[in-house]
Amino acid sequence: MAAQVLLVVVLLLVSLAVLMPSLLVRGVVAPLVPGVMFCAPTREPLLALTIDDGPGPGSDALLDLLRRLNVPATFFVIGSHLERNPGFVARALEEGHEVGNHLWRDGRAAGLSKADFRRQLLATERAIQQAAPSGWAALRWFRPGGGWFHPAMLRWSSSQGYRTVLGSIFPWDTFQPPGWFVRWFLRCQAHPGGIIVLHDTPKRSGPTLECLAQVLPELQRRGYRFVGITELLESQSIETGWDSRSRGGANDEET
Repeated sequence: MAAQVLLVVVLLLVSLAVLMPSLLVRGVVAPLVPGVMFCAPTREPLLALTIDDGPGPGSDALLDLLRRLNVPATFFVIGSHLERNPGFVARALEEGHEVGNHLWRDGRAAGLSKADFRRQLLATERAIQQAAPSGWAALRWFRPGGGWFHPAMLRWSSSQGYRTVLGSIFPWDTFQPPGWFVRWFLRCQAHPGGIIVLHDTPKRSGPTLECLAQVLPELQRRGYRFVGITELLESQSIETGWDSRSRGGANDEET
């Protein structure tokens, strides 16, 4: 009997983690890691759309859709992928989107040494700055590959002036679930202050475009307003301990 009860509890926890992870992120994970932005504690109907792993061949179609819907996004780009679409960064910034640093290569960042991490972070920063329009403001957002991080990585990125951003609404799209599941997940998990995480890889670009074309107008009709990560953070009267107007970099000796 005890084994059956334990099995039911485990199944319930797994189901909650897969189908309702936003509750776990907001209620358990985010308070334990204040140095990472998972969402914003607000009752305002604000959502931030973030898209990882681009740019790619389908990225311009995503920008076309977002322009039609008047939805800003934050694109966490991979430095080596900028060769796929050299004009993407300039166009995205000129159209009101934000660009964040997703390192130079697509992979789990948590396994990188400090030297490799710093090399990838700064190489991607230089590539983005070279592609950006003249006078563009400095980078401030970083997202680790695979979503995995450790305390030292947070210190390394912070020392270079970055705030680590993950999310609270991740529909498992990297596992290539059916489109209906991703759409259902976004509708169900949307919450004030939420950060949506989707992907723009060659395999995911089309499904992401199709999903957003359907779900974004629905969320807008429900009263949600989409904002960039900067506005999501700065619109709140919250003491975060982070000065978004300045860059770090004076102390890169922490380990």
